[in-house]
Amino acid sequence: MFRRFGYSADSLMVVGLIIVAGLIIYSSGIIKKDCGKDRDCFVDKLKDCKTAKVYLLKNDNVYSYTIGASYTTICNIYVKMERIALGADPEFERLLEGKEMQCKVPRDKLYTFKVDDFNSFINYCNGPLKEGLYELIIQRMYTLVVKELSGVLQKAQGVLNEV
Repeated sequence: MFRRFGYSADSLMVVGLIIVAGLIIYSSGIIKKDCGKDRDCFVDKLKDCKTAKVYLLKNDNVYSYTIGASYTTICNIYVKMERIALGADPEFERLLEGKEMQCKVPRDKLYTFKVDDFNSFINYCNGPLKEGLYELIIQRMYTLVVKELSGVLQKAQGVLNEV
């Protein structure tokens, strides 16, 4: 019957297989929805852990967020610091730029994930970006402690001079 139209059964089978393969690839999440800079698009995909990618600007830093394909109760989210703000401390660039972290967020916790707030999901993450962020926090805390300690030492010296 198909020969009448110039198609063989084999060629129709190949076309059918290509269509089925395309549908499987599309539904599997291998092809990511590119949200560009549209935060709402990404948040919408995140609700159901559907594959997507977005570039967001926060404090003049550029981050990329990617939702990976997941078939379990864990949603895989990758966060990468693409570019540090111009004029930022060179230490920030050394510790953060180009670094990424993988976050394995339970699907039932996705409602707490806020792309603008690392505190909402950092406990589910690991990788060089998280390590860099923690190193910066430690450096800042150390600086504050030393600064406060110098004031305490000056007061102690004053007390010792009075004795």
